Amino acid sequence: MEMDPEAKVLSASLVGEVFKALGLPEHGWARRAFAPLFSLATDRFSTIGLTFDRLCRDDGFPNAAQWALSNWCQNIRVRGTENIPPEGPLLVVSNHPGTYDMLVVASQMKRNDLRIFATNIPFLMALPNACRHFFFVDSDPYARMTRARDAVRHLRGRGVVLLQGTGLIDPDPAVSEGASQSLEGWSRSVDLFLSLAPNTRVLLSVVSHVVSLAWARSPLTWLRRQPIDKRRLVEFGQVLQQMFLPGSLYLSPRLSLAPPVSVETLRSESVSGRLLSALIVRENKLLEEHLAAFGKP
Repeated sequence: MEMDPEAKVLSASLVGEVFKALGLPEHGWARRAFAPLFSLATDRFSTIGLTFDRLCRDDGFPNAAQWALSNWCQNIRVRGTENIPPEGPLLVVSNHPGTYDMLVVASQMKRNDLRIFATNIPFLMALPNACRHFFFVDSDPYARMTRARDAVRHLRGRGVVLLQGTGLIDPDPAVSEGASQSLEGWSRSVDLFLSLAPNTRVLLSVVSHVVSLAWARSPLTWLRRQPIDKRRLVEFGQVLQQMFLPGSLYLSPRLSLAPPVSVETLRSESVSGRLLSALIVRENKLLEEHLAAFGKP
């Protein structure tokens, strides 16, 4: 059966992302020589992506996220869904251990007005229905400020914005050290959003168990020097295994959601005048509670 032309385009974009994760040029002889090795996995992922996109249009983003997760995850456990406001401006700030964490959080929101900050991933940008739920950012300061204004406008319109605190791949609290320390790298854009949309409430989130212990300890991580590059390689390695060998690896993500907090409360708790500092204290507490509830593999 011939592959859908749209899926072919998506698959090609994913091959480039794989080479980037491996620290290899996205174009050139290496790609020409080795791209066919990855095509089976990227073709399957692209087919799932197109179905996900259609579900975003027909059933809404949260339901589409729930369906997508069923391909790679089972026994997802969640604490605090009763804390999600059914309406009103909401800024969700979460750690970002990678792989499927955004989908895990999104699947629980049950609000189709959700918008998510994400890097300019060609795969996501090529999905016409899903991409409407993302604010895509890159290293260009002007573009980032434009997306920030878009997010403030969405919050003022009583929508939901999901922001990864650091904007980078963090350690998975269940399998790696440094999850608490990474919170110190949370973006100051949180203060900006809340100062410009002061009626917004903040809902903190912790996701874990999205990295398998086997992959976290894989010798393949030796291919990269920097911890963040190692985490990116693990992320792609897991996904490739699940695409090459469907059913060989299922993850069991864990999610904790804190009660929403107002700007006024955060201001009263901040000793530095920055709302972000109060949020980091609260996120550390949520992280401790999360690990106490769900433990480690």
